[in-house]
Amino acid sequence: MVVTTALGLTSGIYSIIIGIAIVGLWLMLIIRKQIPELKDEPITIYFHVTAEILMGILAILSGILIIIDLIWGAYIFLISSGLCIYAVINSAGYYAQRKTWIFVVLFATILIMSSTLSIFTILNVIV
Repeated sequence: MVVTTALGLTSGIYSIIIGIAIVGLWLMLIIRKQIPELKDEPITIYFHVTAEILMGILAILSGILIIIDLIWGAYIFLISSGLCIYAVINSAGYYAQRKTWIFVVLFATILIMSSTLSIFTILNVIV
């Protein structure tokens, strides 16, 4: 993927922003002790947080690799995007259950953006 293309630059920046946002969110929630599931379901939430932080790290890594124009960046981007797509669907369900619709809309937007960039990346890498 050539970073000089709009797709490369957009995917790289998007991936870094998503990665920083998710890692930052979890660090903030952990520091402020705002994770109520730690009392009820500590093992479940530890696995969940670990998965999302790994997704964030991969997203940051893929964004950097895309920006410095290494082909591995596109492949890691697809992996981190798949993890992101799963996470936002799961999170949207969590917030829909609580009727917090603004977060459902936020996650739907991220779902659309991640899916679209993934499809274009696949088409760009294959061709």
